Amino acid sequence: MTNFLIYASTMVGIWVVLALSLNIQFGLTGLVNFGQILPFAVGAYVEGIIELSGLPIWTGPIFVLIVSPLIGILVIFPAKQLAQDYWALITLGAGEIFRLIMLNYPAIAGGTEGVSVDRINNRILAMILAVALAVAVYMISLWISRSPFGRFLKVIREDEVLGACLGRDPFSYQIKVMMISWSMAGLAGALYAHVTGFIHPSGFMVTETLIIWTAVILGGPGRNLGVVLGAVAVQLMTVSTRFVAQWSGLPSELVANLRTALIGLILVLMVVYRPQGLLPERKKDYDIIDK
Repeated sequence: MTNFLIYASTMVGIWVVLALSLNIQFGLTGLVNFGQILPFAVGAYVEGIIELSGLPIWTGPIFVLIVSPLIGILVIFPAKQLAQDYWALITLGAGEIFRLIMLNYPAIAGGTEGVSVDRINNRILAMILAVALAVAVYMISLWISRSPFGRFLKVIREDEVLGACLGRDPFSYQIKVMMISWSMAGLAGALYAHVTGFIHPSGFMVTETLIIWTAVILGGPGRNLGVVLGAVAVQLMTVSTRFVAQWSGLPSELVANLRTALIGLILVLMVVYRPQGLLPERKKDYDIIDK
């Protein structure tokens, strides 16, 4: 039981980072990103490529912080002249393109065979790193949401034309948001690679993005604490699947499919009946926008 709690805490910490990174985009800025698993996969595969190239392990996070935001810029730049609804399609397609490239080109990172990464054998250390990363990302997200930068992001979320009328370029702010959030997700992916010790394209399906979205919608878009609680609830439900399968005697594949269906049902019910989430964002009125 202790090992399960340590593992669950580790996974919760990683997915809290992912949920917070999506919340900065959607909850604060209104960007609909259906490919948030992409920077997560990029972070993991950068660690795998570092492993294959023989570079020191400490260079992994540095490359992740460089590569993840750069790919984010390349993905969203074509959407500059498009409505925000198209961001969802572009990010969704980019995530699948990356996964298929990793799947079909074994020279990059093993292809269908996957790639092994140095695993953190000390489970307590892995949990501490995951929780520490989650706390750091939470504090950064809190600072962003309370800063003048974050308040202008909310202006863009409500009315992008109004933001432009205030003399600022909304797209430049959106690029900054993508760079910050994709860096966070990339670091989560790098840590995930060392926690699991193995990377395979099947671990970065669209379904994983669905789980991230469920955490944000369940907790409350725009509310950092709500997103954390949503991520904790969804991930605990995810990692407990193995015990449900053992207790019920049902095949593990069936239980996994039922879990996915349950997550989808929760997402639909929340969108229909309580789109503000369990912990709604606290609205504030400002007389002026800080410079």
